[in-house]
Amino acid sequence: MFGNRRVPPHIVLTFSVLLGALCGVWAFFAVRSESWLWAALALALAVWFVVDAVRSYGWNENRKRLAAEKQGAAR
Repeated sequence: MFGNRRVPPHIVLTFSVLLGALCGVWAFFAVRSESWLWAALALALAVWFVVDAVRSYGWNENRKRLAAEKQGAAR
């Protein structure tokens, strides 16, 4: 879809955290208004985005570790 280019992990992390928080707030207000279908949908999306944020954090840390190893091996 985007060719060979990928979205950088720190961008994915940032937007996933923001969207996860937004969906969490949406789920909170849906529960308060007793709209259970919307609450379930918002909660599912919040969990989805939080899991995506954790995965992208792992990718980012792995990228940093590989760069440090590469720099250490070059010396």
